[in-house]
Amino acid sequence: MSRPLTSETSPATPPAVPRPAARRPRRPGAVLLLAFGLQAAISAGDGLAMIALANRVYQGSHASWAVAAVFLAITVPITALAPLAGLLLDRLPPRPVLVTAAAVEAVVALAITQVSGLAPVLGLAVGFGVCAAVLQPGLGAIVPQLAGPFGVTKANSYLQAATWGGFTLGPLLAGVLTAVGGTNLALAGVAVVYALGAIGLQALPLAGRASRGGAGGSPGERGGLGSQLSAGIRFLRDDGDAGLLVLVVGLMVVFANMAVVAEVAFAESVLNAGPTGYTVLVAAWTAGMLVGTLLGGRLSLRRLPAVTLAGTFATGLGVALAGTAAVLWQAAAAYAFGGLANGMEVVATRSFLNHRAPPEVAGRVFAVYSGVLFGAASIGMAAAGGLLSSLNPRLVLFLAGGGGLLAAGAGSLAYALRHRRRARVLARS
Repeated sequence: MSRPLTSETSPATPPAVPRPAARRPRRPGAVLLLAFGLQAAISAGDGLAMIALANRVYQGSHASWAVAAVFLAITVPITALAPLAGLLLDRLPPRPVLVTAAAVEAVVALAITQVSGLAPVLGLAVGFGVCAAVLQPGLGAIVPQLAGPFGVTKANSYLQAATWGGFTLGPLLAGVLTAVGGTNLALAGVAVVYALGAIGLQALPLAGRASRGGAGGSPGERGGLGSQLSAGIRFLRDDGDAGLLVLVVGLMVVFANMAVVAEVAFAESVLNAGPTGYTVLVAAWTAGMLVGTLLGGRLSLRRLPAVTLAGTFATGLGVALAGTAAVLWQAAAAYAFGGLANGMEVVATRSFLNHRAPPEVAGRVFAVYSGVLFGAASIGMAAAGGLLSSLNPRLVLFLAGGGGLLAAGAGSLAYALRHRRRARVLARS
């Protein structure tokens, strides 16, 4: 954890003049607690913004495609701008970059309250996506600076728990504010949350950008702009374990998000549980994720790759088991199991990347990771939309769960073969 600068006094200061008091270093627990609150607030702002924007465009158009367009306006920039956002995070001090991104999101939210019509709202919604392209990987890359004696894995556990708590609170807050004062009040609430996030980010004791590695610069800073933009991808290609885990998780996210679309129809038309049934399924998954993220904080470094692979397998298994359910409680139990596994996987993957990625390319590595996740989610949702027009929702859940199982199984086999070959090479040398 970086320490804040202390006040310094020149040795020539006369004894009669009182020396300025040095700023006391922040306690590690206080820093992580602040980061926990910030993560919860920013995640609540994300959830609040999604619901407020969805309500805004649907009220104006009464078209489902408009709601989908809003989600794409936010998620596509996270994937498309990943290389550029990562380079920005690695080349500039992280605090002003993150503070600016949060502040701009607050301004965008206020701007949307002043416009009407689908096109202007969608155009400004892209602004949320551009800022999220910086905030999402940036908040992951700074975890080693916040962890202190708690360790990166435990810090990721707490911060991911805050993320899911915020995502749970955001939509609830959106419902209350929209009921009281419409979408304009909800968007004003988004602006307030992000403004508070910017103030909190300014208070975090973050170090400046990573120093150059030697006279020639670090590998992430050598070459032209194209080479620097692709440094995160090159790291994942050269570090076989990290690249394999991100690929497997990305494939799992594609299939898991097929289930996200199918579970609405599954709960209402297959289980005959109505909107309440869908709410129960979502709550079961998020509750499982919250428990899983907290359990993930107990993992040791050497177990992180195995837990990532096992977590992806168990996530797919949970979705597949939900597809076999005859009644709501069975599906909810399967979803709770899948969510728990997903929560442990998220902590394990992020912590592994924190440990493996050098500081000078950490922003670009996390930008690629975020881009993969959001791109995979978009692909999965689009695929499910097409499949549900001709397939039963139960069958789509089977496909989603089975695809996750296959991705995890193939990844585990590749990981085992890779390490067996490495062990043989070491034995011969």
